[in-house]
Amino acid sequence: MKKKLVLITGSKQTRLILHNQLKELLDDYIFIECFAIDEELPGEIDGDVVLYSSESIKNEMKDRLDVQCAHEIVGNRTIHHKHINELLKIPAHTKVLIVNDDDKETLKLIESLYQVGINHVQFIPFKKQKTYYEDVEVAVSPGEIHLCPPYVKHVIDIGVRLFDMATIFELIKSFGFNQSNHSIIWDRYLRNIIELQKKLIEAEGQMKELHLHVKSVVNVVEDGILAVDFNKRITLFNKRLESLFQLSSSDVVGREIQHVISNEDLVEFITSSDEKSQYFNVNGYEIVIYKSMIQESNTTVATFKSVNQAVEIEGKAQSELRKNGFSAKYNYQDIIGEHPALLKTIEISRKMAVTEYPILIQGETGTGKELFAQAIHNHSTRKNGPFLAVNCSAMTDTLLESELFGYEEASFTGAQKGGKKGLFESADKGTIFLDEIGDISPRLQTQLLRVLQEKEIRRVGGTRVIPINVRIIAATHNNLLHKMKEGLFREDLYYRLHVLSLTIPPLRYRRTDIPLLIHHFISKSKTWTHIHPEAMKLLIEYEWLGNIRELKGVIEYLLTVCDENEVKAKDVEYRLSSQKEEHTLHEIENESVDLIELQENHALLETIKQCNDTGKAASRKWITQHLKGFTLTEQQVRNRLDVLEEKEYIIKRRGRAGTKITEKGLHYLYHLKTKQHLINP
Repeated sequence: MKKKLVLITGSKQTRLILHNQLKELLDDYIFIECFAIDEELPGEIDGDVVLYSSESIKNEMKDRLDVQCAHEIVGNRTIHHKHINELLKIPAHTKVLIVNDDDKETLKLIESLYQVGINHVQFIPFKKQKTYYEDVEVAVSPGEIHLCPPYVKHVIDIGVRLFDMATIFELIKSFGFNQSNHSIIWDRYLRNIIELQKKLIEAEGQMKELHLHVKSVVNVVEDGILAVDFNKRITLFNKRLESLFQLSSSDVVGREIQHVISNEDLVEFITSSDEKSQYFNVNGYEIVIYKSMIQESNTTVATFKSVNQAVEIEGKAQSELRKNGFSAKYNYQDIIGEHPALLKTIEISRKMAVTEYPILIQGETGTGKELFAQAIHNHSTRKNGPFLAVNCSAMTDTLLESELFGYEEASFTGAQKGGKKGLFESADKGTIFLDEIGDISPRLQTQLLRVLQEKEIRRVGGTRVIPINVRIIAATHNNLLHKMKEGLFREDLYYRLHVLSLTIPPLRYRRTDIPLLIHHFISKSKTWTHIHPEAMKLLIEYEWLGNIRELKGVIEYLLTVCDENEVKAKDVEYRLSSQKEEHTLHEIENESVDLIELQENHALLETIKQCNDTGKAASRKWITQHLKGFTLTEQQVRNRLDVLEEKEYIIKRRGRAGTKITEKGLHYLYHLKTKQHLINP
């Protein structure tokens, strides 16, 4: 009959794993019964040998049940070999918190780690009463990770520890196995030991081979290369740096950087600064240091280049950016005009350019919002970085999201293999210009707000957070304040963008600049065309609702169709009359008014026109008395006239001058009459 071993553990998880280990070794020779304190226990336990998973479990069992066994053993535990590689990857000299639910077992675990060769790090035992451990970013725990402090960044769970060689030997001796069985059990256990040793030897060999390979590579590079771990200890110091600092790599590696390099500004830049590159004078040499972070190992790598090398690299980078269209080609000298309103706008924007705040450019269509954005970029500290422009109204919501944020492979049907970098990533260290920002969806508004607040993005279909260094310039022809009040634009995003707000004056507010712009467009066309003074007068007095873009289009038309080398008044009149009709038709077609308002507008304008046709201007009182089909008070008429004046359909003057319908108003009235069947069904 088989003898009986009773295993008692603290938890079900520990019971299952230790039972499995004992079964593999002893199941052929003894009967094994297992219990866990966190499960239901019998009133009495009997067997030939009882094996406790720890000293604390034995002490707890004394008061809980009657144990009738001839022999009691408290097991010693060690880590499973499958976790060795993970522990060996922890950078040397790292402070590692060892977390367990029992103080004595914590110290035993540290002893076990030393015994299996994990001796390149500094172990710190966890104590439940202690709440903070300074400079600790890594924790190791045998299945008790719920006890780890929340601020620890990297937690390694090595799982339940197994019984060690001494415990197995004690069991063999207690059950009195014969020599043959003794040898078989011992061979089974030794297989795990050999596997553990093989992993240690392989890991050590790989580490040596990798170290030699890395060392040989970085020593042939012309740049100085320095690597620092999250404990600020130097892990790499190549030959170029040995020459620059007159220090030996063997004397430097493993030491904290502040104890090696005396230049405090340089040390702060490498260990703390958010900047990616900076100029330093190191022992008489002019150096530019470029810094990058390896997230997986929390290591900072600094590359030391001579100023000449840095200038050459920046030049090549700029050339590549221009080739890809990621550059701003306009400067402030490209902004044409001398009107005080424009000059004041330029002056304000120059001051905004030298800051890092986002900028919101507001202005009507065609006023030159992107021209200002490019000038701001080229006047900023980011002028050597990329400038990317995107029209937010020209894309669907999903397409705009993938363009701005990029996407991971297989994140949607048709996604590019390997994924794609988005415009925010491509604009790193530069500027992104978001035109027509008022047209983006509420969902994208939320994502843009996160970019502004956190300076990080997440690709479509991805989980990795990517830090970005981008300045945002947004532009709109919409009134964002009105959209915000209507609930169509996020209030928090509006105020984030509105920190620096720039309003570009429309062309009709700076008519004195129109001749300058016209001469600029003519000179660009390389034609010798004269503008007759009467034609110029008409061009100056025109409203230019499409602003500079519309003016440019009209001038290009006139230069193309005029038979002689002079643009006459009749040429301008013909073109501008068709422009007015196009504007009015476009405005009417896009007007968001209800049927009652259309009917009122028709009646009011018809009444005003009838009065004007008699050679008189219409007063509010006269309009109120003669309005047909509507009973409106004089105050209601006044409110309706204010709206029509704002749309430039009428001109209101005080006193006897009264109200007159404009040419634009006549066009509007004509188009309302064409919709007579809709207005008066």
